[in-house]
Amino acid sequence: MEVGVGGTLVLDGRPLHGATGAGGEFGHLPFGDPGLRCPCGASGCWDLEVDGRAIARHLGDPPPRDPRTYAEQALARAPADPAVRDAVGRAATRLGRGLAGLINALDPAVVTLGGLAQPLRAAAEPEFSAALADGLMRFRRPAPPPVLPAALGRDGALHGAVVTGLDHVLTEDGLTAWAALRSST
Repeated sequence: MEVGVGGTLVLDGRPLHGATGAGGEFGHLPFGDPGLRCPCGASGCWDLEVDGRAIARHLGDPPPRDPRTYAEQALARAPADPAVRDAVGRAATRLGRGLAGLINALDPAVVTLGGLAQPLRAAAEPEFSAALADGLMRFRRPAPPPVLPAALGRDGALHGAVVTGLDHVLTEDGLTAWAALRSST
């Protein structure tokens, strides 16, 4: 989680991008307060409930210019400050509920958390776990998919962007597309 929530569904080892390439915009599912307008133009986006903007709102602070840094600082202060701990717990609750919705809808074998999602979960594990369990359909509760830290941690999105770029030029499909483009000019 950088500023908000993103992700992908991987099926048979391949990410599903959707009809327009916007698949994985999970942060724009309407899991949030419908009274909040997202920069994307929709209202009630999940993004607005789980990052530094949400923590600031719960603390009565103005929207931070840098939500990631704000969230990192709040996570560091949470153990010693009950108000910050409560705000972090509210964001972790929303993270757990949203993941429950995705698990119910997508039926994944495993869920991974990268960016700030894993530190948010760790800072308020009881709230996260209770919200996740409460949001799961009854038949999923005895054996939910594991929710694991992403292997690349907070740098996962950066690594993914680099790999995606390299795929466009170094894979067989990418080279074929490049060759076709070169031969048409």
